[in-house]
Amino acid sequence: MRDGVITGRCSATKWAMTISGATYLFTSTALASPPQHRTGTHHPAHHHRPVITAKPETIRVGGSHLQRLRATAGTVNVMSAKKLRELNITSPKDIAAYTPGLTAVNATSGSTPLFSIRGIGLDDFTGNNMGGIGIYQDGVFAPYPVFYTGQMFDTQTVSVEKGPQGFDYGRSSTGGNISVESTRPGHHFGGYLDWGYSSYGTNTARAAVDVPISKTIFNRTAFSYINGGGWQRDIHTGRHYGSQDQLGLRNLTQFLIDDRSSLLLNIHYTRDRGTPQSPQDTDGDALNNRPNRTISVGSNARYHDVNVGGDRASRDENGGGVSINYTHRFDVGTFTSTTGFDAFRRNDYDNYDGESLSIGDYHWNDTSLAQSHDMHFRTTFAKRVRLSVGVYESYDKINGAYTGLRSDLLGIPNGNLTNHFVQQNISTGVYLNTVTKIVRGLDFIASGRYSYDDRGYHGGTIDQGGAFTHAGGAISSLDDHHRYSRLTGRVGLRYTIAPGTLIYGTISNGYKAGSYFAGAVSAASAQSYVRPENMVAYEIGAKTSLLNNKLQLEGSLFDYEYHNRQTLFVAEMPKTTSLTLGSLPRARTRGGELSGTFHNLIPNLDLNSSFAYLDAKATRGTSSINGLPLLSNVGRNSALPFAPRFSWSAVARYAINLPSDYRMTLQASYSWKDNMLLELGDPNGKSSKISSMGLRMEVGPKSGKWVAAVYVDNLLNRHGNSYSYTGNDNSRVQYIQTPRWIGGNIRYNF
Repeated sequence: MRDGVITGRCSATKWAMTISGATYLFTSTALASPPQHRTGTHHPAHHHRPVITAKPETIRVGGSHLQRLRATAGTVNVMSAKKLRELNITSPKDIAAYTPGLTAVNATSGSTPLFSIRGIGLDDFTGNNMGGIGIYQDGVFAPYPVFYTGQMFDTQTVSVEKGPQGFDYGRSSTGGNISVESTRPGHHFGGYLDWGYSSYGTNTARAAVDVPISKTIFNRTAFSYINGGGWQRDIHTGRHYGSQDQLGLRNLTQFLIDDRSSLLLNIHYTRDRGTPQSPQDTDGDALNNRPNRTISVGSNARYHDVNVGGDRASRDENGGGVSINYTHRFDVGTFTSTTGFDAFRRNDYDNYDGESLSIGDYHWNDTSLAQSHDMHFRTTFAKRVRLSVGVYESYDKINGAYTGLRSDLLGIPNGNLTNHFVQQNISTGVYLNTVTKIVRGLDFIASGRYSYDDRGYHGGTIDQGGAFTHAGGAISSLDDHHRYSRLTGRVGLRYTIAPGTLIYGTISNGYKAGSYFAGAVSAASAQSYVRPENMVAYEIGAKTSLLNNKLQLEGSLFDYEYHNRQTLFVAEMPKTTSLTLGSLPRARTRGGELSGTFHNLIPNLDLNSSFAYLDAKATRGTSSINGLPLLSNVGRNSALPFAPRFSWSAVARYAINLPSDYRMTLQASYSWKDNMLLELGDPNGKSSKISSMGLRMEVGPKSGKWVAAVYVDNLLNRHGNSYSYTGNDNSRVQYIQTPRWIGGNIRYNF
């Protein structure tokens, strides 16, 4: 066996495994002899003798990683490629609707998503900061949001690991990890073609092809392209916004070096030239000194009405990179090394104020570079201790110029504020994770990590129009550098009651590096350094798999205590109200999650459901950040951002056998999230309750050679406020969820 590859002539049988609502098919193999040339005498001994031929036939086995996740003493939710297609999930933020405790929104008109796990995430919308959770694409850490804005295409699995991480791989995080894994190259020629058409003239084309280059080299090329008109309409010009023009390319090449070693080369590229979605300003004429100019769409605006006017709103993003994953299996364990390099260029204009005037529009112009290397060794010794030890290092840099376009707010033609900056980060870590068998069924978990971060920032805001200083004068200037190290750890117990059923309890602490706010602001103190975030987490939970994997249940209760929680605040600044990044001294989150899968308990019927509860509060209030008064004070017991009190989802699929060996599958899905706070100190920073119902019908042969589907998302055409905030002129600005979307697609497998 070659680390996920079995060699030899094989006959295969399939078995299924379901994890947190996702069902996976694996292949178990038995070595078989070649066909016997019988001459009238049968020799049973010859018939059962395993034969290894010189020509290997390779079969991919993916069960080991998923089994490890299933046995993890912590909450892990996994979505398979099949589930992603069934729910029509094409962007990273869409996974949040069906993952308990996970939220994701686009906080700007661009495509940059903000993720949060159990209320911990990235509140900052500017693009120069990583969140409290780690995002990984094929094992490579993405330090900035732009690196995971691309489409999710040809994806094998998406896994969400909750609670402090960094003890098994990667960088330290306080809230958890989201890992996206691409489909690996197959060892036989094959692939698929997928084309779809949906609302607003949206065409979607996807394809992937496996090409064996030799007996030891295998290649997979995949691409995705989405192009369609926008669903929003400007009330004055009639132009459409929210259109899509996205291209993604990926090439994976696997090299089987020898019986113990393999290497995977990943080359990828993404490009986005769509038209950004625009928010709505519903407060009417917010500038009383301009009564003859229509600024907002009004308080009774229709969901698709926006007011961009002559303002520029465009998106020009592209980037790519390369990664190398090397694996070698020793007699005593397995060594894995993952190295990645990525670059991304962004030049976007946002109608961030939702008005046809330059009150708070933004121009995002930045270039991001990221390099990382993670290597670890996993082994088991004395049949009692499983050990994982590793080293992580990364370097990332962002060079940007973020311009706040505010000529109408400040009353001068060139009333713009631009923050030119360069930020560099070096991060290293050494981690250790052990699982020790104490007695039969009872394991003791002990993990530790040493993290070292070196972060520097050089930049400042320039007053281009002279509203605060002379034209071209500096409002702020910061040349800062911080080094810090931290020890984190985890201890816990895991008890296996019966095969497939376990309970666990853990105590862990997480750490996130300090940060800087890169927005263009009128107060120098708004760009001050923000201290590192720390958290202590307590969790107990249970997982069970019953009735030959037909019933899967997973539940947990948790209690998080924060120190210096990094979050956005809305503060009063000279001539404007604006956002800044700061630390909330003390906070606490308590809650619970439950998810279940019922597979074929009733013939041909699958049910998946999840539920989450969060009680996230500040335990110490504040009325100012960096000396700036908040627009609204944060009191003790104030709710924390991105922590909806309740959320739940459900998916039902029923298969109907048709004549001529065909099958029809009917699916209904529903997701609901409670309203949540979006920014501290902001009376307008609260979302509405967001719900969406979907229906889907698939028809195709049972062989799976092709499948045709029609679907509708957001069937009830809900228009909830998914993100809102107070603009620079104290008006209320909101983003509306995507309306009803109808489409169909056909997929051909070859």
